[in-house]
Amino acid sequence: MDENLGKVSYVMGHIQVDLDLSEYDVRHELAQRRLAQMVLESCKPFMPMETGSLIERSYVSPDGKKVVFPGPYARYLYGGVVMVDSVTGKGPALIHDRFGVPVGYRFRKGAILKPTTRPLSYSKQFNPKAQAHWYEAAKDQDLQLWVSTIDRIIKYGGGGDG
Repeated sequence: MDENLGKVSYVMGHIQVDLDLSEYDVRHELAQRRLAQMVLESCKPFMPMETGSLIERSYVSPDGKKVVFPGPYARYLYGGVVMVDSVTGKGPALIHDRFGVPVGYRFRKGAILKPTTRPLSYSKQFNPKAQAHWYEAAKDQDLQLWVSTIDRIIKYGGGGDG
């Protein structure tokens, strides 16, 4: 296990962290699942959380090899820069329901977004540690814990929590 642990990728608008120890035995599979769970939990304190939806919808894949942050919303927040419609150059518009109640901001249907150079501003009211690239922040903080936990699972089996 080294500092190159986990590869962040974008798949169909989602952000996922790929973790693969499958070439090893059962203990490695247990370690892989535990690692994915730990990565997800470690990321949560750094994720934007105005409504909590992104955190609630993020998950570990059934095979335990990926941590998925559903997109395209996650990709926008993870990148940390304001995105605009590539055709109009505008940001999202406030959408209202049929009663005139605001329901949220949306880009026009079919819009292809392009990044600007303006950084996103994350609300610190709901999560003071919220930031872009939350996986890297979590890894910087918890890598040694992840490594020691999966090392215990690989060496001794079990859940690796003790």
